[in-house]
Amino acid sequence: MSMISEIRAERRADRVVEAEQRRADAAAAADQRRRDQREKTEQAAKRRAARAAKRQAVTGWIGGHPVELLMGLIVVVPGVLAWSAMAAFGAEVYGVAGVLLPLFSEAAMWAFAFALHRARTEGRPTGWLQVGLWTFTAVAAVLNFVHGLLRSVIYGLVMAITATGGVIAHQLITAAPMRTRSTPAERRAARTARIAARRVTAMERRAVRQAAGEVDADGSVRLVYRPGTVRLSRGWTGRSRLVPTVVPGRPVEPAVDEVDAELQALLDEVSEPAGTAKTPSSEAVEGTTEVARELAAQVRQAITAGELPAKPSRRKVQALLGVRASTAQDVIRVLNRGDDGPAEAVAA
Repeated sequence: MSMISEIRAERRADRVVEAEQRRADAAAAADQRRRDQREKTEQAAKRRAARAAKRQAVTGWIGGHPVELLMGLIVVVPGVLAWSAMAAFGAEVYGVAGVLLPLFSEAAMWAFAFALHRARTEGRPTGWLQVGLWTFTAVAAVLNFVHGLLRSVIYGLVMAITATGGVIAHQLITAAPMRTRSTPAERRAARTARIAARRVTAMERRAVRQAAGEVDADGSVRLVYRPGTVRLSRGWTGRSRLVPTVVPGRPVEPAVDEVDAELQALLDEVSEPAGTAKTPSSEAVEGTTEVARELAAQVRQAITAGELPAKPSRRKVQALLGVRASTAQDVIRVLNRGDDGPAEAVAA
């Protein structure tokens, strides 16, 4: 009996374990179902929220852009009508392949319209795009008018206006904004600026006409201008010229005439001493002559190279050699005297 009791006890214990396992499995399955249901509910709520956000965005854009929506209808509806009409007309003229006629009459016009709008946005030139746009707009108008003219003139006019109305509305919508009217003060300032610009241009042209030319060794010419404060004046012949003037509040620059400048240069040449008051010794004179001859050789080379004229002035020789005025005067004497003969008059 004891073995039977033990077996029964073991079976009861097994059944208890199995029952506990079944309860645990059932609880786990129920918990999984609850989690799955919760996830489905959350996903459905997210989808509803996303759809609501999209609807809100669409309705918000429509509510905030009623004018753009109406303008879009004005542009799209005539295009659809003209496209279908041209497709039917092309089928009548060319057969089945004629349905492609709108790709020429309508698509070309709209292609130029969109290209023109893009060029305006990017700031590129639009001249030829406008020519193409209005050329193909005229082509579309003529084709639609001819199509409608098969029934009556009224039909032709309606179809031509409908075909071109969309692209005209598109250009009016996308055209650059009109400039605001300037104030009287702005107009006066602009007028004054134009007058000043014209005066500057006139004075610059006259300065070019009065400029001197400096010829380089290679034959090129560089214009040399006389700086100073000038004004534009007209002589008795009516030709304008620049004359020196004085502006109150600005320093006065002495006007030097070309003749006066030449006379002053000659006086400077005469007044500048060739040596000291003390009579130099023969050795000093001989040494000075040797130095002058060496420097004169350099000047002759510069004359040969075209850096100096055939008879350079004392100032040019002094600038070339970087010596004192008296030394430059001796060099000029050597140049003018050559191997024999007295010195000629020095070029000023």
